Amino acid sequence: MAISFTDSIKKAFIKAFDFKTRSSRAEFWHFYLFTVIVGMIGIQIDQYLSLELINFELSRSPNNQFILGHFYLFTYFLFLVPSLSLYIRRLHDTDRSGWWLLIMAIPFIGFVTIVMFWLLKGNEKRNRYGDPMI
Repeated sequence: MAISFTDSIKKAFIKAFDFKTRSSRAEFWHFYLFTVIVGMIGIQIDQYLSLELINFELSRSPNNQFILGHFYLFTYFLFLVPSLSLYIRRLHDTDRSGWWLLIMAIPFIGFVTIVMFWLLKGNEKRNRYGDPMI
């Protein structure tokens, strides 16, 4: 049975310091979507309230600015450990070590490789990281 969206979020925070077990695709992608949405809301709040900690100028035009402020950085740090744990647990579901995350140091190729691993169906049998996700 698939995990619900809200249960995925709860489980990600409850298992934030669990770097040894497995997570299903649904659990992973629900929480990933949640972090993206909350991050985008944080950016919008920062821009609306002009809360600027970091300012990126995207082109020579003064109107093309990207502001990171208090709300976004708060959400970034709030989700940092649960996300990292979930990234590793998702790799474990495909019987890969969390050390595979280091491949992301290779521009583009590393990111594409990790996303492909995250998209793979998990092992249906017990692997070295535990029982399959139901």
